[in-house]
Amino acid sequence: MPEREVVMYLRLAFWTVAGAYTAFIFARGNGDSKYSVIFTAAFLGALLGFSLGGMFANRATRKRT
Repeated sequence: MPEREVVMYLRLAFWTVAGAYTAFIFARGNGDSKYSVIFTAAFLGALLGFSLGGMFANRATRKRT
């Protein structure tokens, strides 16, 4: 596997985890949130992070060629 692909997958993983974690922290708020709300926010944050990571990876790939 070429080095560029490894970097792309690492970038996708980082953005996915970072988005989920950030959404989890914001959804927790003062600590009395429902678990379903926290789980939904973490899932949507991961989805957003995956989308951003894919966009940035695609941009970096396009920029090199």
